[in-house]
Amino acid sequence: MDKPEILATRDLDSRTAGRALERSAGSTGNAELDARLDDVAHQVCGKHDPAIVRHLLGNVLCAAAGDIEEHDLEMMGRTVQEMLQADEMFMPYRNVRKITCFGSARIKEDDPAYKQAKHFAQLAARQGYMIITGGGPGIMQACNEGATEHFSFGLNITLPYEQHANHVVDGSEKMMNFYYFYTRKLNFLKQTDALVAFPGGFGTMDEIYECITLMQTGKSTLFPIVLLDPPGETFWSRWVRFIRKELLDANLISPEDMSLLYVSKSPEDALAAIERFYSRFHSYYFAEERIIIRLMQTISDKTIAWIRETFTDLIPYDDLSQADADPSDPEPLLARLPRLSFTLKRGSYSRLKELIEAINDD
Repeated sequence: MDKPEILATRDLDSRTAGRALERSAGSTGNAELDARLDDVAHQVCGKHDPAIVRHLLGNVLCAAAGDIEEHDLEMMGRTVQEMLQADEMFMPYRNVRKITCFGSARIKEDDPAYKQAKHFAQLAARQGYMIITGGGPGIMQACNEGATEHFSFGLNITLPYEQHANHVVDGSEKMMNFYYFYTRKLNFLKQTDALVAFPGGFGTMDEIYECITLMQTGKSTLFPIVLLDPPGETFWSRWVRFIRKELLDANLISPEDMSLLYVSKSPEDALAAIERFYSRFHSYYFAEERIIIRLMQTISDKTIAWIRETFTDLIPYDDLSQADADPSDPEPLLARLPRLSFTLKRGSYSRLKELIEAINDD
């Protein structure tokens, strides 16, 4: 894979130009206080939009002055604090691709899955990826060991029992203890470029299902989800068969939703699947109803014609076009990249994943 010098802002909300923050929210009901907050926002916002800072400040004071429970106020404060700490921890590594690894905390060091997870992380680190785990024992420790502390993040969870940071990330500047599962899970997905899952229990299943749901509904940027079966086992193969039989055959999901998952049998193949996804594709963003797909390099006219013919359900207005660059890109450092753009049929995000894979196969 050609490693890009600059990565796009990771999007867990599929932003569009038409979905700006509601500016009217956050008024305290006191005109004098609102004016003072406006002044504070302009003084402290730095490079950020003062309206966003003003919105945050106003909502904090509205919460403080309201009738909500003290515990709810504490929860809001801790949530913002955890999100801020996580963003500060990841910021120096923003332009490094990362892989989140999920798996059981109960798997021991002599288990084939443990050895496989460690090997996968070694391969990924050699290719320049950083590894994000839950920071605990089992598969998490195996992946952190394989990647080494230099290429590892640990997003640990504070529990009244069992989960302690593993020896690789314990004390690292890239390890953080979360109080809430939801802020921890948010950062697993918000910061990553791929997900690799090893055998695990309820927590692993929960994390994968949530990731699939966010992608299926367009609430998360698309990236590879790789399910890695241990040697000689069919843990994920049987899980996918269950999904096909109980969900797909019952029309509870669409056939294209299966393209969100990839079952692998080896660490080498799992990493190759991730490398393929980023071989030509870089990132995408929305401009009102149009999607702009940034590319590492242009694609052929033959492939453009094939996409128009094959993805008519995704491109209802037949307005697919390719450009060498776009100076109006919301991220100026990426404006020089070639790109495809078209009006996207919203709700077809699994098909969009199939389109990205077709682009990479050009």
